[in-house]
Amino acid sequence: MNKIKFAIFDVGNVCYPYTLDFLNEYCMKISKNPLSLKEKGGVKKFDYKPFMKGDVDWEQFCQDMCAYCDIAYSKKVAIEFNKQMHKGVGEFYPETLETMDFLRQQGVKVCLLSNALPNLEGTGGVLVDEDKRFTSFNLKRLKPDVEIYKDVLKQLGANPQEVIFVDDKKANVDAANSIGIKGIVYRQENILADVKNMIHKENNVQLNARQR
Repeated sequence: MNKIKFAIFDVGNVCYPYTLDFLNEYCMKISKNPLSLKEKGGVKKFDYKPFMKGDVDWEQFCQDMCAYCDIAYSKKVAIEFNKQMHKGVGEFYPETLETMDFLRQQGVKVCLLSNALPNLEGTGGVLVDEDKRFTSFNLKRLKPDVEIYKDVLKQLGANPQEVIFVDDKKANVDAANSIGIKGIVYRQENILADVKNMIHKENNVQLNARQR
């Protein structure tokens, strides 16, 4: 039987809270037509997927955002976009940090896998070694595409049964489960208990298998 060797965590709203509210407030303030922007749902309804997949660079992303928000593009606006997006990054959840520490004490290697905004790449990177950070823009795929999980498994040299995956979106967890990874839907107040239960369950499965 396979022992759990890796635990892969999503970043935004798993390692720390993230909001686009600051970016939205800024865009509403400088938009030529803030009412229309509000009616569209603000910046939260903008399509970030091409940027997260690495299909467009930062400058193109900013130009596209300006067009969507009816804002005149400039280098100054692009700098402000970056500033407001970084303001949306909160402090690390202590429950997540405690869970990561527990896993490391069990000999489990902690990794990150995020549908990431490239300009925010460094915000969670301090939590793990560089070779354990995986992003949508480097892999050219987005969760819940099962191929992104397969790519990560290949780079880790891991079997699905050796991996725990934690994400706040059920669709992403379901996709990981579909190829044999042991998925957990993130609940901040219960994440340590959920991970411990998963480790305990797997240990018991292995023990029972050896006793047969």
